[in-house]
Amino acid sequence: MKTKIYSTVLTLILLFSSITHASFIDFQSEQWVDNALTNKIAQYSLTGDPSKHRTTPSINTPKAQLGKLLFFSKIQSGNFDTACVSCHHPTLGGADALSIAIGVDSVNPDLLGPGRQHRSTAVNYDGGPTMPRNVPTSFNLGFWDRHLFHDGRVEALLPVPFQHGAIGPISTPDSGIGNPDSDAGANLSHAQAGFPITPQEEMRGFSFAQDKSNQEIRDLIAARLRGELEPLSINQWPTLFRQTFNKQDAPLEEVINSAIIREVLGEYMRSQSFVDNRWYQYIKGDKTALSLQEKRGALKFFADRFEGGFDCQSCHQGDLMTDEGFHNIAMPQIGRGKGDGETGTHDFGRYRETLLFRDAYAFRTPSLLNVEMTSPYGHSGAFNTLEGVIRHHMDPFYSGVLYTYDGPQPNIQQADRRANTYEALWTMFFQQAMGLSKLKSPYFYGSTDINDLASFLRALTDPCTQNRECLEPWLVDDDIDPDGLRVHAVDSNLNPL
Repeated sequence: MKTKIYSTVLTLILLFSSITHASFIDFQSEQWVDNALTNKIAQYSLTGDPSKHRTTPSINTPKAQLGKLLFFSKIQSGNFDTACVSCHHPTLGGADALSIAIGVDSVNPDLLGPGRQHRSTAVNYDGGPTMPRNVPTSFNLGFWDRHLFHDGRVEALLPVPFQHGAIGPISTPDSGIGNPDSDAGANLSHAQAGFPITPQEEMRGFSFAQDKSNQEIRDLIAARLRGELEPLSINQWPTLFRQTFNKQDAPLEEVINSAIIREVLGEYMRSQSFVDNRWYQYIKGDKTALSLQEKRGALKFFADRFEGGFDCQSCHQGDLMTDEGFHNIAMPQIGRGKGDGETGTHDFGRYRETLLFRDAYAFRTPSLLNVEMTSPYGHSGAFNTLEGVIRHHMDPFYSGVLYTYDGPQPNIQQADRRANTYEALWTMFFQQAMGLSKLKSPYFYGSTDINDLASFLRALTDPCTQNRECLEPWLVDDDIDPDGLRVHAVDSNLNPL
């Protein structure tokens, strides 16, 4: 029965999608487009400065510098084979350029990005990545005020604008949704920094601290940095932490503990502020900062359907270009899921936290700043190109039904992956019918629309993210190696990243 329904829907989708589209925006003069964009900028109160009213640390502050050294060290990994930077390298857009990340048990721990592979003898290895989701970028992490992670499981319970969770309590997986976590730290970045070391497939590994709670794992890592857990041939961490916090005579447990580790890692990530792009220059008055195609793309992004646009701003709002909300756009699933559903291969997204139907298969709206640098796209890493993910937004049913993926895949049945995608699609349909979705698809569109929108999105790139020399302050080329456990990052050709 379901097969007949899918077939009928697919036929209708193909019929509607065959209708050609041309936006009247395409036929307007550049002056007309500039005037229309000026009106949109005023309508949505865009300033071109998402850092306004915010305080983010410089990378040159002592805490951020210490956090950087720790970010590149494998000392927090249970098996000494993975670091934070394994999934969040600055030259890879603050992520890893993989659809689904490979954390522990890699063939070459120094090889990051495309070409990174699991050891065939690794625990739980079944032919594909053991992690369930695509890695979100660490860039501009300090600009979020409500949630972190794809499902928002780290959440500011008093989300005051521009405060990054610094006012009021924060809930985490340790405390449960809606419940304050007294160990979360001073802001969302500090809270988030305590979790990558706890999942087995991410950093903990499948042999270290298997019977321990999340906090016990963090305490063991802190003991390791203090030199109390395992013998380390090199350990300069006590000296560096004492210098950074000016606590030469304090007990070492007061100088190196899980809270302070989270703090310095969070400060390094908060220092990764990359918001100098041509769109912001345009907003501030430089009408030559964008090409005509980019301007058309911007107008189509902000205009609604009746104005010749696609109302992308309804979710990608403001200067950060996100509403920090959760939406089901039926992104095709390629990973092994999060253990949800009857087969245990689903990923229910935000529903895992709230148990609300509106949140079924919903994931956090990403910021679009530097989006050119953060492919593959979607919580599942389903699309490698901007054009591909834009087309999916235009018509998720068409995209989802016809979707194919030929990259490395976990060993779950293709039928399961397809069934999971179909369930997300039908759930989205009912959410739309019930008024629980902002998604107004399907849209009629043409190749010019896709190209214009992609061109605009590329204008959101801070040039520093494309320049290794500019990124050097966030790298460790000339920094000391405190424990001999540094990730010396290389690409698939073994060239330094």
